[in-house]
Amino acid sequence: MHPIIEENWGKVRGQQVKRYTLASDRLSVSVINFGATIQRIIYSGRDMIVSLPNAGLYERFSSGCIGATVGRFAGRINGGRFAIDGTEYQLTRNQDGHHLHGGNEGFGARFWDKAETDVSDSGAELRLHLFSPDGEEGYPGHLTVTAVFRVTEDDKLAVSYHAGVSERDTVINLTSHCYFAPNGFSRHAAADNRDVELMMDADYVVELNRLIPTGRLLPVDGTPFDFRIPAPIAREEGPAEGYDHTFVFRHPDLSKPSVVAYGVKSGIQIECFTNQPGAQLFTMGYPGDAFALEPQHFPDSPNHPDFPSTLLRVGDKYTSETVYRFSCRTQENDL
Repeated sequence: MHPIIEENWGKVRGQQVKRYTLASDRLSVSVINFGATIQRIIYSGRDMIVSLPNAGLYERFSSGCIGATVGRFAGRINGGRFAIDGTEYQLTRNQDGHHLHGGNEGFGARFWDKAETDVSDSGAELRLHLFSPDGEEGYPGHLTVTAVFRVTEDDKLAVSYHAGVSERDTVINLTSHCYFAPNGFSRHAAADNRDVELMMDADYVVELNRLIPTGRLLPVDGTPFDFRIPAPIAREEGPAEGYDHTFVFRHPDLSKPSVVAYGVKSGIQIECFTNQPGAQLFTMGYPGDAFALEPQHFPDSPNHPDFPSTLLRVGDKYTSETVYRFSCRTQENDL
């Protein structure tokens, strides 16, 4: 493994932004402490995600969560309201009367501190820490969070989140919000989502009513949401406005990929292994130059008892694990 490179990378709100680069021979991942943000992924010489060139732009476009860690709750919560054991809580409402991605200043717009690094024969690891006080954005409980980023010699990026809460129970749903571009990200848009084939091990999607879950799961059979057999993300029969939907994984675990994205032009494949029950697919419209894939629990879960629980009790531990494996299926071609 290569040594971890730490560098000053500009300032946000007068505070120094640090960038950490973890690398093997073919895979390089840069993470900044503002938002615990994956700022860049380079595999086999190509940029694999949407990347901004300086720290100021990450603050300016923080509402887009570009590469950021999203929390305390990823996705939407209807009206920003939920209850725990009969006690109701009102969160900040930052999108059309609803709570989205942690509120006005979610985890993706916060500085993470106490960076710890470690390099061994098996990989390079960065750990960042965050404290979210009781009442922040309306959430109950003091929450401590650790984000762990690990790059291995076999071209894997592992992202895990660990959290605990004190004094009061809370809800939690953390994810990494990278916008992937398996054909290589370019501001000249040399390729788009019509050139990406996607496989999702998902028989259902979460039904929505104006972007808020109804509580029902809809079969993907015969719909534009059926990616059980690889298909282009952007296709004529797909939603005209693009995807912003949660796919429900059949067997979420780390033993086999729940998602495979293949860049037709580059020959690069990205496999996603996760222990989360689903993932949000967001394409920024049709056809879109990239796509966000957010392994997580379902939006508005605190208001739907039949969804997998996002409740974190005092004394319990929260863990989310996702691994991205990069590989070349075919000889790479120039875009």
